[in-house]
Amino acid sequence: MAIVVPSAHLRVGPSHGANIPRRHGEAYVVGRREVRWTESDRGAACCQFASAYTAINLSLKGEMNSKKSKCTCTLTDDLVVSILSRLPLKSVCRFKCVCKSWASLFSDQYYCTKLPRRPAGLLYQDSNNGSIQIAKLPSGNSEIGTSLSFMPHHENLKLVDCSNGLILFTHGTKSDSPDSSHFIVCNPATQEWIALPDTCPRVNGSDYIAMLAFNPSSSCHFFVFNFQKRRSPHSGVFVITEVEIFSSEDFTWIADDAFETEIMMIPMPHVLLHGVLYLRTVEHSVFAIETPHMYKPWIHRWTFELPGDSCPMNNYIWGCLGESSGILHYMQPNYDGCWLNIWRLESRHQQWSTTHSLSMIDAFGRGALVHGNPFSVDWSADYGMLSFDLEREIVFLHDRVSSKVRSYSIRTGKLCEMGDLPRNSLYYVPYWRKFPVVEEDQYWL
Repeated sequence: MAIVVPSAHLRVGPSHGANIPRRHGEAYVVGRREVRWTESDRGAACCQFASAYTAINLSLKGEMNSKKSKCTCTLTDDLVVSILSRLPLKSVCRFKCVCKSWASLFSDQYYCTKLPRRPAGLLYQDSNNGSIQIAKLPSGNSEIGTSLSFMPHHENLKLVDCSNGLILFTHGTKSDSPDSSHFIVCNPATQEWIALPDTCPRVNGSDYIAMLAFNPSSSCHFFVFNFQKRRSPHSGVFVITEVEIFSSEDFTWIADDAFETEIMMIPMPHVLLHGVLYLRTVEHSVFAIETPHMYKPWIHRWTFELPGDSCPMNNYIWGCLGESSGILHYMQPNYDGCWLNIWRLESRHQQWSTTHSLSMIDAFGRGALVHGNPFSVDWSADYGMLSFDLEREIVFLHDRVSSKVRSYSIRTGKLCEMGDLPRNSLYYVPYWRKFPVVEEDQYWL
């Protein structure tokens, strides 16, 4: 399918938009000048592209002058998708209505890997390790199912984690090595799955915390972090004694048995950026650990402070980590719960700067959102944070008054009820690219 567009209406730069940057702040060259891509430029590009759509509709209806139509250029499917991929998600969703041929691009599996990804909703598992369910967003992707019927023994899977469209499970029927963990990574969008090699047997009295880390913007490979923990005989608190890291590129586990720390990590949600996994801690800090690299004989790890209020006794002010445009972000309510503040970590100076302040008074329709005794440290808030996505302008909150999970739109400032969901529900955005080719015996048969 080729679309004919009058050249007078298409002004997207050299090679018809090939050099237009896709993110705010990126630069490109026009003649001898360096031009910085800003939000106003993005809006202007959207207007120019919209005028091109108008010209397309006119040409399809035969209302264009025959002389003007001779001065044309041709847009192939690949070029249309290349231009659309540089526009904001909400604009792209509106452009589906231009014509049927454009709408078909969004259902094509090949082009779905290039277009902005639409969120589907929140994943959760029924009690007693039942079926996997998804609470779908009203504007989310409705083509994804979670029955997992394409996987053998899918009724015995336990949901562990979700990261950028991939899902981590444990399998509960293997009995050949009961002290080991048996992980499976699945992609419901492409109906593929990979069984990971068994981990090392656990020490008596120990348990594990597993996390899936995947960032398709930087690599097609994923990591699984398996932290071994046990109660310290000296202090009585849980101590991380070992970490095993699985890399899908090498298809092997790398163990760091010298890893020992009393840092109490909060596993969900976590962020993988530039080869580093970031997690929150109870001490109001960020715990960072590098992914393994063949040229590094050790696994580097460190901590740094979070912005906002710090009071471990008052868990109502705990926030969560997120990522937007390759930058680490942090969201946390203020002390009275009336505002949600968002910070970004400036990579140049390693300092936090405020980007958003969202009014929860307007969202909930009341001002009293925190309750407790002024002479006590035992306070509680009417809501808690689950996760957020700045690129799709959505925040997920747990309403403790109604015991419902709600989505909050940053654009409209409105709350939308999603249902009576578990607090450990996982944010899910389908990922349409297939797994890299691996050996046949690496699949769970």
